[in-house]
Amino acid sequence: MADALGIAVGAFGRVALLSATEPVADHAHSQVHALIKLSGPDTVYRVDETSAKLTDTQMVLVNPWTVHSNQRPSGIEPTVLLALYIDTLWFGDHANQILTGYKNLPFARTMATVSSQLQEQAVQLADHLADLHSDEEQFDTSLRDLVWSVLQCSKTSVMSDESSDRSFISDHRIRKAVKAFRNEPSKELDLNEIARVVGLSRSQFYARFRQCTGLSPRTYLDTLCCERASHLLSRSDITIAEISERLGFSAQGHFTRFFKSKTGVSPNNFRMGHIDIGRVLR
Repeated sequence: MADALGIAVGAFGRVALLSATEPVADHAHSQVHALIKLSGPDTVYRVDETSAKLTDTQMVLVNPWTVHSNQRPSGIEPTVLLALYIDTLWFGDHANQILTGYKNLPFARTMATVSSQLQEQAVQLADHLADLHSDEEQFDTSLRDLVWSVLQCSKTSVMSDESSDRSFISDHRIRKAVKAFRNEPSKELDLNEIARVVGLSRSQFYARFRQCTGLSPRTYLDTLCCERASHLLSRSDITIAEISERLGFSAQGHFTRFFKSKTGVSPNNFRMGHIDIGRVLR
């Protein structure tokens, strides 16, 4: 669990200033994800079975669709951190390689050294997030500068030379399943029925899906549900109860527990911390 001190949502994806206090369960994001510590105790993340320590001088880097978690002990001083969730489409010509091929990934490692310049940029962006009346143009510039510093400090251009054995586009049955997930991300979707529709047994479906995407079908679907929830929570014209219903939860309390376990922030706290950044980054 975490308190959202400020959250901005836009075409770039999402940026959150968080005060982390509790563990966060296994989850994934479709975005390029980076965690930068601003204050408080160090903490350790588990990124695709690798231990990654978040410190004053080291950030944690997470590739799209990579399972990660944070098993921090309860009851200790909060860790204040800046979390970047950058939409792959923001990377322009390289985006399609991430979205469809899984041939190249942005980060070759799960950790990278934080330069003094990057730390200053992170603090500056955090200041924008903490200010509900932050200037859009200044925010855009600060975010752009910080993202490129992250890429530079991780010793990668927009893409690394690391390759993946995942073969997402090679199996039309998995493409069909993913399309069904994306068309209507919902906790009500019956994965056994999806397996039957695409022509695989349950065991074959789970094994092939993980081989192609690196995730279980449930984790993939939960990720889409969480991202859909984040988008809807950034709108003021829909209640949290309505969001819960749209995503197939039988009760709002179930949705709240689900969202908090995957993001570390309750839906209400996410909405209260949200800043409407309307400018599109290109």
